[in-house]
Amino acid sequence: MKALAKAMMAPFALSATFLALHNGYAASSAACNPNTVGTPAMFHCEGYTSLPPLLTGAATAYKSQRQYFPQSWSQLGYDQRHNPVFEVPGNAPNYLTDGTFWAAPLTGLDFQDLKRALPSVDNNGEAWGSATSQYLGNVVGVSVVQGITFVQNGRREIWAIDTATGRAIWNREVTSSAGMGQALVQSVNGKLMVFVPVGDAAFTVQNAIDFANGKPHYRGANFAGLQVFDALTGKPLWRYATQGSERPTPVFLDGKLYVTTNSTKTAILDAASGTELGSFTNPTNGYSGLAAANWMKTADGRTLLVYGTIRPGRIFAVDVTDAGAPVLAWSYTPPGATANAPGDTSMAIDPELGLAFTTVFSNTGTGSAPVFDLNLIAIDVASGQPVWSQLMGAGDSPPGYKGSIPMVKDGVVYTGNTLNGTYQAYKAATGEHLWTSDLSSPEEPADATHRPRAASVLHQGKLIVVEGRFVHTLDPATGVRLNRFQNPGFFGIWGVNQPVIIGNLAVMSSISGWVFGVPVDFITTNSGIEGEAGVVPVEVSPPAQPVYYDASAKPKSKDAALFDNSVLAYAGGASHNSVSANGPAGVSWQAALKDATPLTAAAKDEALFGKEVATQMMQVGFGASSGVSPAAGVVYAGSGRYSVDAINATTGKLLWRVRSQNANFGQPLVTPGAVIVASGDPWLNLGKTGQFKQQSPATSIGDNWALLRAYDRDSGVEKWTVYTGTGTSGMTPLYRNGNLYWVNGQGKVWAVNAETGAPVAPFMDAEGQPVVTLSGFNAISSANIYHTPTGSDLMVVGLAMPNRMVAIDLDSAATVWTQDLAVTGETTYSTGFAAVSPAVSQDQGLVVGSVLTGADTNANSSNVLAYALDAGSGEVVWTRYLASGVIPTGFAGITPMLDAARVYFNNPLNQSVAALDLASGAPLWETVTPAAQGKLSWGLGVVVNGKLIQPVGDSLLTLDAANGNLLNTRQVGGAFVYNHPTIAGETLYIGNSWGWVLAMPLAELIGN
Repeated sequence: MKALAKAMMAPFALSATFLALHNGYAASSAACNPNTVGTPAMFHCEGYTSLPPLLTGAATAYKSQRQYFPQSWSQLGYDQRHNPVFEVPGNAPNYLTDGTFWAAPLTGLDFQDLKRALPSVDNNGEAWGSATSQYLGNVVGVSVVQGITFVQNGRREIWAIDTATGRAIWNREVTSSAGMGQALVQSVNGKLMVFVPVGDAAFTVQNAIDFANGKPHYRGANFAGLQVFDALTGKPLWRYATQGSERPTPVFLDGKLYVTTNSTKTAILDAASGTELGSFTNPTNGYSGLAAANWMKTADGRTLLVYGTIRPGRIFAVDVTDAGAPVLAWSYTPPGATANAPGDTSMAIDPELGLAFTTVFSNTGTGSAPVFDLNLIAIDVASGQPVWSQLMGAGDSPPGYKGSIPMVKDGVVYTGNTLNGTYQAYKAATGEHLWTSDLSSPEEPADATHRPRAASVLHQGKLIVVEGRFVHTLDPATGVRLNRFQNPGFFGIWGVNQPVIIGNLAVMSSISGWVFGVPVDFITTNSGIEGEAGVVPVEVSPPAQPVYYDASAKPKSKDAALFDNSVLAYAGGASHNSVSANGPAGVSWQAALKDATPLTAAAKDEALFGKEVATQMMQVGFGASSGVSPAAGVVYAGSGRYSVDAINATTGKLLWRVRSQNANFGQPLVTPGAVIVASGDPWLNLGKTGQFKQQSPATSIGDNWALLRAYDRDSGVEKWTVYTGTGTSGMTPLYRNGNLYWVNGQGKVWAVNAETGAPVAPFMDAEGQPVVTLSGFNAISSANIYHTPTGSDLMVVGLAMPNRMVAIDLDSAATVWTQDLAVTGETTYSTGFAAVSPAVSQDQGLVVGSVLTGADTNANSSNVLAYALDAGSGEVVWTRYLASGVIPTGFAGITPMLDAARVYFNNPLNQSVAALDLASGAPLWETVTPAAQGKLSWGLGVVVNGKLIQPVGDSLLTLDAANGNLLNTRQVGGAFVYNHPTIAGETLYIGNSWGWVLAMPLAELIGN
């Protein structure tokens, strides 16, 4: 409990303890009244018991008062110096001259919901803030143009807000996380356009593998790029796709867009059409992280684009004078640069001095005894020569973003030190140190941290610094603190969110995804919430509601009675043959999940990534869950698009849809009281890629919040939620005696009651946290169960780093056996066993699976090895090579399916389906399939009436289970990557990687 209390007292943690405020507004320990949003009282309370209203309407400020605002937004921080402060004339409207209060709760109560994930974070809450800001809120700040505030959110959104009232004018969903870029707004050919950089900060497993093997790689796990909309209506105009996230904010200059990416490429685009005019590849394959480019025109007539990269940590200037032929002007390697420096920190430029300023996280010690310091560097933009540098003070290593964005104004450069929680000022020309201001306060806990990452703003003789939950007001001449305002949690800044000030109105974004307006003098003269932060009870967060519900789609009683009432196991049970005699006569329909892609279309950005990679990305980003679950007349399906659907199993009509916090790869389980969906992503953060390269047992998989959530079967209303940190829970849990068990992406063993979500001993402690942790991690291996002759039950599951299969006694939590196949002389590939869900033959006492072995990364070749283990002891019973071929993309392995005598594998490495004797592993038959090139399928099939129905590529193949003869091919379109079919009665149900759920009459596939 002490660790939880410590986490809750982080600067951005939620609070329920308040004292009287200096401005006379009394703080309340009760939850906020939603009606206080848009009033001063919204800054004096924390949690909400119901959703504040999100007001919508026309942009009144744009229509009549746009002349009082910036007319365009060209780069991060508005201009080269990063000081987005705008004076207004005396005749400006009152909401600008005096300021006003409003808030736009763009993400509802998701932030409050996510506070429940804090106990699963093993530090003081900074990792929680990092994940929350990246996948929910805004990281870098808003753009305000012609009366409209544009805000990007981590949950894949761009919003246009009326700056006068906070009313939402329009919003659009984009392909990936959008919270880490700042929108550009420009009038191009008479049309006001908003340019939205899109992309996440994660690494796919394939990029981690490439990094480990010293090959070129990029950052960004999902479809990314620059998406462009009509700024007044939100109408999509064009999209420029990038390999690697488009997290850095682009630069607009002279009708062109300069786009740096999380790959090695910088592109120059025509702003009107998105046409690529030229491109530049960074030397040594470095790539920008979050660092936005800056620019300067030199005295000799060159236009230079300046930015930093990661791996290696360097600073480049690219001469873009000729847009069609950009060339390297210079490069500079800061001494001691480590981690993500300088590729995450955006430089400020003073064009009069001709200097660029940046902070670089540096190791001034040695590799074995590091000393971390933040180095403020000034570089001559024309030549690339360092002019001066100042070490700002040593400290700890912050998680995630480690630098601080400088702001330069009137010959002074201002910047923070994230290592020791200070803010500092230097003469821009010479580097002379002017002052250092400690942002801490005596009343804080001793272990409180301050991370001033964002650029400050200078407004009417006051320097305003936002960080964590605080707005600090400093004297710019001396650094003396004039005021410290503490925001409520929903208005906590945390990231590199810089305020925008127009007149006396400050517009700010937050880690929560809410954006708000407040008078500048309110936050520079009042104290906000005082005292130590307490804990908001979990009960404050109301149950999550469905985003869509249609009571008319509920199945009729006679239809519901045809089905089994529950689905309690992945792929039908231990043998993975998902067939039930109960179900309807053959029905046929196709239901689109959220943002489904037409089945006739190619994978998104296939020309950029290649078919295999793009197809896998479709499964993760848009596809249906590995399996769909028909029960009592409803088919439940998860989606990679952060949603769960309940579909009438007879008609295909949508009953309800919920929005989840993460992708839903695992198959939903349907108990008598709930439908339970596991959520998680198969990605790594920057730090974990280093551990992956070292094959460290501390490696974990998962970047966004992972969780298990139970929904009411009929309504979709949340029943309970268990957050599992950032270690993925994308696999399907094991159901046994009313409890759920799974091993997550951090190797932690979780066990909860299926009806209540309550922790189950001996795997969990009283506070709901795992007490059993296995070395290594699980990726997508859904655990299976073996009932021993002595009456105990063993959970068998695959892990990686180290690669092995593990059996755990479900009563004692003891590890009974492990098996890594080393006794056979095999060397398993780095993806290990963690990508395959093992099948279990209860009759023969076998655990059956597959693994990649003998990988040669130079020759790009590997083998697929099938194996069977004694389920009680883990001893190897048999192994059998299935085929050799090129190393597949990412985590991959063939999930087996068993009948009484055979084990079936669909092997995309040689495009065949094979059957082996279950007892001996002897080959029985192998059939070459007409598989679609590049659309590799790793899922299992079903056997019914002596026929094997196997998803392969874009089709369902029917084979004679006895001899492998191909009997029928049903082309569906899209792809089946990890999707497996389920048969209920005379109907086959299956999800598709393009985001569809399909029902097909069984007779059409196997005949009568």
